[in-house]
Amino acid sequence: MQIAAAPARTTLRASLLHAWRQHFAFWVERRIPPARNIVLTHRNIFIIPNKQGLGFLLVLGLMFIGAVNYEISLAFALVFLLLGVFILSIFYTFRNLAGLHLSAVPGSSVFAGEKAEIVVILNRHGQRSYENVQVSFKGSRKLACDLLDATEQRLVLYVPTAQRGYFAPGRLVVETVFPLGICRAWSLLDLDFRTLVYPRPVECDLDWILANQQHSGNTTVVRGNDDFHGLRDYREGDSLKHVAWKILARGQGMYTKEYSSNIDEKIWLRWDMFADLGVEERLSRLCWCVIKLDTAGIDYGLDLPHFKLPPAKGQVQYSQALQALALFGLPAAAPV
Repeated sequence: MQIAAAPARTTLRASLLHAWRQHFAFWVERRIPPARNIVLTHRNIFIIPNKQGLGFLLVLGLMFIGAVNYEISLAFALVFLLLGVFILSIFYTFRNLAGLHLSAVPGSSVFAGEKAEIVVILNRHGQRSYENVQVSFKGSRKLACDLLDATEQRLVLYVPTAQRGYFAPGRLVVETVFPLGICRAWSLLDLDFRTLVYPRPVECDLDWILANQQHSGNTTVVRGNDDFHGLRDYREGDSLKHVAWKILARGQGMYTKEYSSNIDEKIWLRWDMFADLGVEERLSRLCWCVIKLDTAGIDYGLDLPHFKLPPAKGQVQYSQALQALALFGLPAAAPV
């Protein structure tokens, strides 16, 4: 019976914890709604004693019991003095965040599995200074800064990504324990931005794709000026303007000049190229093909279900192709 009761207690504890987190997240959502620029005030700053503060209060309690027991006036004075210091610490810790302006700028798009770069901007107005203000997202390293002489500080945070699509890093945690380190003031801010995450590139046999399309006869066109390539024996029917007359005049035989042309290969990256794979595996391989073709300077098009991007090359084509792969099959959403 005891063995069976232990898992039940664990399940109940986990359920209560999950319910509490959901309730708290809903309450924070209503109290601190998303915004591009947020000013910290009494409505969005929370403050509570940290572990050091609780230890400080415990020592004060023991000192008070001792003062009562031994009726020492100086001990009472010391207890109430330290209690006043604790109350002042609450005020000054809150003051170290109040009035601070925060916003964020997402960095460039990344591939799934990489870390998204987010620039958090802290601004102060007026003469108030701020010290040891710490910011972090879930999964990122915590960074601290001071706003003493400068009116603005920019902190670059790197948040890990896992899936393609628009990525929102969650709420930014802004906190401080200044000046005494016995109280923690913090806020949870949704700065209302997203960054685009492309599929994770997975290498595939691009040579097979190119060869398969070239054999189909729909990928090459000739363009540009001809360049001299070499000589070959003259064949009946060759154009006389391509005959190497100088070599013929020296009695070395009759040869025809050959010219090579620049070839612009237009590659179609089609959804059915990887028919035996799942959706994410296909997108990962198509993403790798887009990167390689763009690097090689080859025109390419993208043919997905309900989406078709004509062959082209360049930065615009690259961005449009990767964005289409990143948002394929996801609910339609306009970028922020």
